[in-house]
Amino acid sequence: MKRVARALALAGCLLPAALFASASPAQPAPGAFVPGAFVDVPGGKLWYETCGSGSKTLVLLHDGVLHSVVWDDVWPDLCKTFHVVRYDRRGYGRSPEAKAPYSPVEDVAAVMKAAGMDHATIVGASNGGGIAVEFTLAHPRQVDKLVLVGPDVSGFSYSDYFQMRMAEQMAKLASGDLEGAIKGSWVLARGDDANVQRLIALEKASPQDMNHQDPATPSPPAAPRLGEIKVPTLVLVGEDDIADNQAKAGALEYAIHGARRVVVRKAGHLVYMEQPAEFTQIVSRFVDPPPAVASAGTEQALRRVIGEMQRGEPDYSRMGPVLAAAMRRQVEAGKRFMTALGALHSIQFDSVDAGGADVFTTAFDKGRIEWRIKLGDGERVDGLLMKPLR
Repeated sequence: MKRVARALALAGCLLPAALFASASPAQPAPGAFVPGAFVDVPGGKLWYETCGSGSKTLVLLHDGVLHSVVWDDVWPDLCKTFHVVRYDRRGYGRSPEAKAPYSPVEDVAAVMKAAGMDHATIVGASNGGGIAVEFTLAHPRQVDKLVLVGPDVSGFSYSDYFQMRMAEQMAKLASGDLEGAIKGSWVLARGDDANVQRLIALEKASPQDMNHQDPATPSPPAAPRLGEIKVPTLVLVGEDDIADNQAKAGALEYAIHGARRVVVRKAGHLVYMEQPAEFTQIVSRFVDPPPAVASAGTEQALRRVIGEMQRGEPDYSRMGPVLAAAMRRQVEAGKRFMTALGALHSIQFDSVDAGGADVFTTAFDKGRIEWRIKLGDGERVDGLLMKPLR
């Protein structure tokens, strides 16, 4: 049970591991375009599969919950556009359990070589995201971009709240309440009963995923080195993920220069299982962005908002309810800040971010501000984010 609890903590989530010892092994995941194969690695072998022939390459690193089957819902659409590889990490799915210390980072390098990839965008989920960060630090020239989904990066500690929630769910498991343990966790969004049943079935089909030994050799803590990452980085997190993972996503956005964070609604820890279409769209736009063209009306809306904020008279009727509520709470502080900037000199459109917001740079008498603005129905401002520039 201690081994299971450790695995759950590394995954940043909760799953019923030890209850599936008698289940049958997993079958190969559907949807592959090229038959899977094994690549030899020091002390073992890894099962992997590839698809697609696009000029952009992606490596998918699964979480600590399930093997590469977790990518099934996004695999076909990603394969239409990109050259993609996914694999089962040691002890997961079809890859044998490690019997001696090994390097997860060098396993990534071995899979990329076997798939014919010199460089790629690395997409890592949960503790797979931690491996993606460590790979980027160790092999920066092989990483084009970095996508981190609810990442569990080494060097961050767990809160007392996380430990309390973990204990609650482990108690449910011990009493045999498997469904209650999953529903009471942050793995899936609240009320997502269909995926609860699906997740239970997948875990039963692959008991080794959470019941294997993992003698991986740890890399030095990555958190203090995040500033060394220079590649474009996207951080995704489900709105129902636990507070620890939300905080880590925010810390990564701050620590990695130029990183962008997107919160995915109606999703918990396993964003790609619950919101596959949105996940695919966000990642695809990030990896291969369309030509940057501002949406109609965003520049005019931004000019209007800036003027209103400097006067301290926001028009809440032209904002979405969430934004309007936030503006009401911050109106006085916002007025002081915007007034101190002085007159607006210029607005320049820069890009469209991974979440579909238009990015503008504004120059004032006494500073420069980056804005992210997104319009809803009737040119109502649904999203607005400002960040002072260095």
